[in-house]
Amino acid sequence: MTGGDEVTANSHEYPVAVDDRQFLVRCINDVERGRAASFLSKEPETVRWLKAEMVPATVFWDVGANVGLFSLYAALLQPTAQILAFEPAAHNYASLCDNIVINGFTNIVPFSVALGQGNLAFDELHLSKVEAGSSIHHVGAKSPWAESEPVFRQPCVKVSIDSMVLDHDFPTPTLLKIDVDGLELGILDGARTVLNQVKSVLVELDANDPSEISAATNLLEQAGFRLTETSRREKTINRKLPRNHIWMNAALRPLD
Repeated sequence: MTGGDEVTANSHEYPVAVDDRQFLVRCINDVERGRAASFLSKEPETVRWLKAEMVPATVFWDVGANVGLFSLYAALLQPTAQILAFEPAAHNYASLCDNIVINGFTNIVPFSVALGQGNLAFDELHLSKVEAGSSIHHVGAKSPWAESEPVFRQPCVKVSIDSMVLDHDFPTPTLLKIDVDGLELGILDGARTVLNQVKSVLVELDANDPSEISAATNLLEQAGFRLTETSRREKTINRKLPRNHIWMNAALRPLD
């Protein structure tokens, strides 16, 4: 069975096969089943990026991990790498933890924490849905990506990447993925000090928002990064066009 095969309604643990290996995903609803089934096809650039960049010494921060598919794949690729998976939504975090357990991975550490700007603080996570695998959640206010009002406001802890590394002794990421449905710029801004130690960044941005693209480009270029790939996704979400942008740190790995 591969990541694109049909999943039956009664499936609970779905094997996602990539090349000659596989990991398991707990599937208790259609959203999770859809994520498992589309793993290889939805974001092929993210799969390629992880396959190319994951090495034994990698410290991979998966920001906006949802139920953890990319963290699971990273652990499958490199069992000795350090993987930090950040997912503040309680329903997704529970599935993330379950997925780590059923796969027996010991190198993924999950955190129910929202990343952003500044020091440790309390905030509210505005949830668009409360089923595992759902997305379009937003810290502090309704998500600009959401088409309806939040169904629940979940208290959460928020902190910047810089503060986690400099104030709380977290390992500095060498590989950084940010996919948080509209909060990416704030997270990048909260990582200005440690960005120069990151080898590569994959960040989802709204291709229909030139100001967001410009701000992210300026911030990352000032940190020494160069854009190497942009995904070509065409599906919009409430007039937003999410596309992954892959950046490489030219100082740490000179580009051709």
